[in-house]
Amino acid sequence: MKKMRFSILAAAAALLVGVAIGHYAIPGSKIPRVKTAATALSSEANTSVATTILPPPKDSTSTIKSTGEPAPSSAEQIIESIKAAVARPDTRHTYVTFSKLAESVDEKNVREVLAFAQNLPRQQDKSTLVSLLVGRWAEFDPKSAIAYAQSLPGGSPRNAAVTSVVGGWAEHDLAAATAWTQQLPPGQARDQAMQTIVSSLADKDPQAALSFLENLPPGRSRQHLYWPIFSRWATSDPMAAAEAATQLPAGTSRDATLQAIGSTWANQDPEAAFTWANNLPQNQGRNNALQNILSNWATKDPQKAATIAVSLPNGNTRDQSIGNIARQWALTDARAALAWTQALPAGESQKRALHAVLAAWVQSDPTAAASYVTTLPSGKAQEEASLTIAMQLAGSDIPGAISWVQKLPAGTGRQGALANIVSQWSESDPRAAADFALRSSEKDDRKNLLEKISRQWAYQDPQAALSWAENLSDPMARDSVLPNVIAAVSETDPREATKLVSRLSSGEAQTNAAVAIITQWAGEDPQAASQWAASFPENSTRERAFESLINRWSQTDPYAAASWLSTLSQGASRDKAVGTFARNIAVSDPQTAAQWAESIGSDTVRNAQLEPIVANWLKTDSNGATAWILTSSLSDEMKTRLLPQGK
Repeated sequence: MKKMRFSILAAAAALLVGVAIGHYAIPGSKIPRVKTAATALSSEANTSVATTILPPPKDSTSTIKSTGEPAPSSAEQIIESIKAAVARPDTRHTYVTFSKLAESVDEKNVREVLAFAQNLPRQQDKSTLVSLLVGRWAEFDPKSAIAYAQSLPGGSPRNAAVTSVVGGWAEHDLAAATAWTQQLPPGQARDQAMQTIVSSLADKDPQAALSFLENLPPGRSRQHLYWPIFSRWATSDPMAAAEAATQLPAGTSRDATLQAIGSTWANQDPEAAFTWANNLPQNQGRNNALQNILSNWATKDPQKAATIAVSLPNGNTRDQSIGNIARQWALTDARAALAWTQALPAGESQKRALHAVLAAWVQSDPTAAASYVTTLPSGKAQEEASLTIAMQLAGSDIPGAISWVQKLPAGTGRQGALANIVSQWSESDPRAAADFALRSSEKDDRKNLLEKISRQWAYQDPQAALSWAENLSDPMARDSVLPNVIAAVSETDPREATKLVSRLSSGEAQTNAAVAIITQWAGEDPQAASQWAASFPENSTRERAFESLINRWSQTDPYAAASWLSTLSQGASRDKAVGTFARNIAVSDPQTAAQWAESIGSDTVRNAQLEPIVANWLKTDSNGATAWILTSSLSDEMKTRLLPQGK
């Protein structure tokens, strides 16, 4: 049974695709808590197998004895039992069957069974079964098992298979498994395998596991291995684990051990765990341990944990603990958690706790949570609560979230909540979100929503967003969304984007769109962008286009930018461009910057640009700046104002 227990846990490594290793340990397990295979499979309980699977023969399950011990089986019998398991809708039963079947393989049938497992239609079934099988294989032929695991395609499935092999190997020859793991190159596969080794050793002798760990080369990967050792140690002897933790040097590793001990100990005896942590020296490790203990305590006795939390000294540990307790409490009794939160002293801590309660409440009972928010008096508290509810509702029920928000009183609270819902909606169905926004009766709401939707839509699918925007009959709506779409199109095809500017009806919208195109285009082809910018008549659009062009161009190629500036005739747009150029080079070349600024046609603009450039130049090179001022075309009044006294 010990071998089967490890095989089951090792197979969980196959689920590490997208699943991070957690901080909380399963008592008696051999690896840090991960999402178990049974849990993961149950989430797919309603997913049918993609291909038709033949029904098993009547005796297909005879390979499993009533005692739970595997009987000798042929590859054909095991494969037929696998077919039967994946055909059943009870995914938990499927996993248990996989685990038992893996125990029945031997050196004669393991390769054939693995070949069949690799062709299972569902990735979840394949990854789990392969992981179980290679873990079993490692018990009687670790070298062949590890060679097979390493031959799998790269990525998380191969890492999980290697980890399973190491786990099975470590059960029978810890020294050999350790030696092999240590020669792996640094990376995820080595880290996961080493964690399995350390966990296996910690189950037998945590002190030996700690000594082994401290003899490893220092590094980030070693720091992650303290948690499994001390979480297992605290399961059997928390006082000894705590004493060993205090002997470690101060730093992140010791902080991690304190958290591990606190989390595990709190599951067994939260009062004793709290007393221990509360007497630790004041540091981050103590604070994190206290937070973990109180959070775990709240799952069993939230009222007692809450009483303890509010008695802590003011500070981040108290605030974080209150928020964690509020969240945990709300999962089981939202109204009690809410009443406690409302009785807290007003302040940031209470706000965060209320947010935590509402976020948890809306998951368990969205109707009740939403109804509560409508009873709050108008003001900031209601606005923040509305936003929390809206974000949670939008994740699962967009129409319901919209319907609820529309019942809120008009104001910034409703606007903010609606904007967040529509923003989430536009990520999954931008056309439907846009149609809703177009039907909005409030002019300002409609404009803001359309701008937000078009911005997201344009970056997801610019052509679809463009087709929709161009067919809008309302000129105001078109002017609200087209600039965002044009900006997105310009990232891939700025020439095509320039053709869209004329579709805008207002001059301001055209200017904003032109600036967006120029800014993007100037980074890729400033010469082409400059030709298009120069095609505008002398007006505000041309001025802003020149300013954006030079601002980008002078950062990448100031010499080419200066050459282009020298071709321009006098005018307001040239003055804008020259002023931008002078400012951008003033730090690196103040004399050239001053000379360019001096060429600005408008007296007012020229003086406004020159004065700060020369003033800063005087601070870094007083003699050079003074000499330039004396021979410049500046007015006598400005020379007097700029020159140091006595010059």
